[in-house]
Amino acid sequence: MQEEVPYVPLPMIGADGRPVEQVDLPMPDLQFARPRGAWVIVGALFVVVIGLWAMVASYFSLRS
Repeated sequence: MQEEVPYVPLPMIGADGRPVEQVDLPMPDLQFARPRGAWVIVGALFVVVIGLWAMVASYFSLRS
């Protein structure tokens, strides 16, 4: 049975091909903006849902 080896991530490689230490990496920007594509999808779903409700309402209003 093999011994368990703890996970060690691979080092980041710089532009010159040398490994970059974790301390040398810049801090990530923690403010994330919601992508514009998400708003397009939400808007399209909104239009589809409103259209379906309108179709159902017109169907029942014509039958009564």
